[in-house]
Amino acid sequence: MSKVNRIKPQQNQPQQEQPQMEMPEEIQTQNITAEDSQAGSTHARRVVIQWNGSAEELKHGAVLNIQNALDVFKPQYDMSQVDEEQKASLEKLDFSKGIVTGMKLKSIYSNVDDSVTLGVKLYDNQPNIVNKDGFLYTPKVTDMGEQHSSQDEGFINLVSVLPYEKGRPNVSIYTPENLLNNRFIEQYGGYTMDKLWEGIVPFPKQDYFYVENSHIILKVIKNNWEMLGVPIDQEKRREGEYIKISKSVVNNVIKQLYEQVICQIPYTSFDSFQARFQANAPSQDQEYKIVAEVLVEYKYPAINSGVEEEAA
Repeated sequence: MSKVNRIKPQQNQPQQEQPQMEMPEEIQTQNITAEDSQAGSTHARRVVIQWNGSAEELKHGAVLNIQNALDVFKPQYDMSQVDEEQKASLEKLDFSKGIVTGMKLKSIYSNVDDSVTLGVKLYDNQPNIVNKDGFLYTPKVTDMGEQHSSQDEGFINLVSVLPYEKGRPNVSIYTPENLLNNRFIEQYGGYTMDKLWEGIVPFPKQDYFYVENSHIILKVIKNNWEMLGVPIDQEKRREGEYIKISKSVVNNVIKQLYEQVICQIPYTSFDSFQARFQANAPSQDQEYKIVAEVLVEYKYPAINSGVEEEAA
């Protein structure tokens, strides 16, 4: 019997509204602040964001990349001073992405005669994050008129720089209040949609899948067996390692697990970490300069490989 890496749910069938499922207990207590000791070790970097250019560039949004961002944000560990247990822990860290737990504006300079919005591309997905400092809503002129929004083209507005501003030290601009428990991220953070479909075997013209008995979705199904009508503990093992589950249940569980859990992990990819300066009406025919020093605090949560330990 062959396995497939990913099975796509049927797209041509009408979607019925599914009842909300109960996620495993550790998912339900996830409102943990950036200061919580369970959220892992916090690292910090002070990053200078500098731009020089024209009014036209600024009107359309001047995007800046940190070319060596992976090296900038990667912690510098002295491996000779690390014991075997610590080495094993470090191997579980993915240094290409982290979770930003705070940002502060340390200093600012602008010679622009208009207010400038500093935005940062923070997330790979669309998590429902609450910013204790408040998300910044700035006006933007469009074909539909002037509208206020907190983000634009994936950049989260964090600071409005006043005309000719110089100063404003050590102002907190981003403090997420509802970060996820590190144990929860460790267990589910290694999953993507592709990984969720690994270990699920389809059969042509059949309305069921075979699901490996160590698969992560079985924990959710077990938690909601009355609603789903699937008593996992009573299901017999097929070929010693699979459980037969209907397609509708598998599709529903994967959809909700992906949308409610995995997409809510606020990962920041450091290799694509970008900032943007944007102004609506700077004077033309001038060269402008903006410099901001930003303190970025972040964590590297430990992530499992995406394979559940088989229950005894």
